[in-house]
Order: sequence, then structure tokens, then C-alpha cells
Amino acid sequence: MKSTLYTTATAALLLGTASSAWAEVKPIKVTSDDSAFRLTFSGQLNRGILLTDDGEDTDAFFVDNDNSSTRFRLNGEADVGSLTAGFVVEIQTESNSTASVNQNTPSVSLEFDPRKLEIFLAGNFGTLYLGQGQTASDGTSEQDLSGTSVVGYSGVADFAGGLLLRQADGTLTAINVGSVFANFDGQSRRDRVRYDTNKFGGFSLSAGFNDNEGGDVALRYADTLGSVKLAAALAYSRTDTLSRINGSISGLHEPSGLSLTLAAGRDDLDAGGRDPEFGYLKVGYQTDKISKWGKTAFSVDYYDGSDIASLNDSSESYGLQVVQNIEKINTELYAGFRTYSYENGGPALNDLDAVLVGARFKF
Repeated sequence: MKSTLYTTATAALLLGTASSAWAEVKPIKVTSDDSAFRLTFSGQLNRGILLTDDGEDTDAFFVDNDNSSTRFRLNGEADVGSLTAGFVVEIQTESNSTASVNQNTPSVSLEFDPRKLEIFLAGNFGTLYLGQGQTASDGTSEQDLSGTSVVGYSGVADFAGGLLLRQADGTLTAINVGSVFANFDGQSRRDRVRYDTNKFGGFSLSAGFNDNEGGDVALRYADTLGSVKLAAALAYSRTDTLSRINGSISGLHEPSGLSLTLAAGRDDLDAGGRDPEFGYLKVGYQTDKISKWGKTAFSVDYYDGSDIASLNDSSESYGLQVVQNIEKINTELYAGFRTYSYENGGPALNDLDAVLVGARFKF
């Protein structure tokens, strides 16, 4: 079964990269005669084919890649003296999300999810946000300069999060990948008040309060030191049920194209007697010498988690990724393989293997 899975994935990738009917994309301009706001419409479409093997059956799904979902965004900005006022409306539209499809539900209706509904005010003091959007700690486990995050990053569950694990005796369980693999990425997107300082020497500080009876603070760094590009983040957050510390760091040696990414996080639960934690490692390489279309990026990664869903459970995942950029039209072709292993002290569970092949178009 696995040999069929890998052969099919390879053929799909070759078919995708063989296409040459690419047309240059023009920037989208939005104007309004009755508004002082400068309006910009942008977004992305990210579709693929997900091939899976649960140790008993192989399946194929036409999916929206939840690593970086299809979405549409309207930004507005206007100058108010020395300040800039603005808003962001961002809607996620997924059909058959990789986070939802599984062996029992191969097709999921189109879902609309408001990712951002926020207003902001920016100036010499920094930036103040109000409304639904990224909390101060969101993204702090996901700093990644490998060039392959569209198909593989510390949030390993997004690759095939809806898939169900199968017992060694062939019984399909109710345990899905998304429930037993987590990267503790702060407090995600919520209704909140958030404040960001301006950058000082590559550093910036964020803090906020949100509708989850919680608050968070995060320190970020982004700069180039000599020939090494760096991105790092560290966050602490608190809700009514737990406290969390998490972070990540990624470095890219630009002359060689080699990159290294690390991420980790830990929850201190107020109840339950467990302390979930994870660690993540990725090694990458990118070069512009393979294709005239643009940069080609490769990476391998490893995830290890414990106590994620229950006391003394163990989650482990390995992944391989390749991304081919088509710079002229701001597009990435990608392919990835990931295997998931999970143990919880109950009946033995098969490993789940998955291959995802697709393309992300940005506009």
C-alpha cells in the first residue's frame, strides 16, 4: 500500500511541475471615491491532493491545505496627522480542509471563518489593535526561514489533522491527528486588545488581553547578523485553566542556503496532573540554481510531544518537504511526506503516513 502511495505522490508532483502555461499576475488595486482609506485587496488560494495510509487502507482527498489556508483580505489605511488608522478584514474559506477530512468524512462543505476583524492605530508609540486578530503570542512557535513552511512547520497536525488513527487489529479509532499533536502556539487569534512596540535593534515587544479570560506577552527578534538571517520569538500566556511558555528560533545562512529551525513549548495545567510539552527540529536547504522559475527549498523535520491528550502519552512525527517557487506569479508548488506515531498506553496504534502535493497562489 505504501509503495502505491509514494508512486502516486511522485507522479502528481511531476505532473504539477511540468505545466508551463503560466501567465503573469497583475497587482489588484481597490479604490473608493467616498473613502479616505487606501484600500488593498489580497489573499491566496492553496489547494492540493492528500494521500494517506493508516496501515489498513489508503485514501485520497482533494483538500485545502490547512498549513496555510485559502483566504481573502481587505486592508484599509488612512493618515490622521502623524498617525495611521486602519482596519483588516480577513476571511478564511476552506473546502475539504486537511484539518477536517478523514476516513469517515472524505468531503466537508465549504467553511467560512473570520480570521481577522480588527482596527488599529499606529504611530511613534507603536501599534494598538482592537478586535479579532492575532493575540500577542500567536505565531511565536512558528518562526521558520526554511522556505518550506507551506507544507511543513512546527504545527505538524495541520498537514493531516482530521485523519483518524487505526488500531493494529484494524479497528478505526476516534482519535484524530489534530487532537494528539500540538505546537502550543500562544493563544492563536481571538477578540483582544493588543499593543506592539516599534522595533528597536531588531527587537519588538507585544502584550494583550483577550476574550479567553487570558493575557499574553511576547518578545520577537528579526534581523540579519553578518551572513545569517534570524527570526526568533518567546511568549508567555495565561488563561483561566493554564499557563504556557513557548517559542521558536530560525536561522538562515544566506550564502549557503542552509537553515536550522527549533521550536518548543510547555503547558502548566491547573488540573489534570499532566504537563503537555513538545519539541521541534527542522533542517533546510534552499537554492536558486535548480530552476529558472525561482528558489527551490528542501527540508526534513522531527516533532516530539508528550502528555498532549492524556497522561504519559507520546506523539512523534517525521517529515520531508520540497517547495518550488515560481517567482513571476508569486506561486509555490510543493510536496511533503509525513508520518505520525502515537502511543497512549491503550491498544497499539498503527503509524499514519501522509503525502500532500499542491500549490499556493498568492495575490
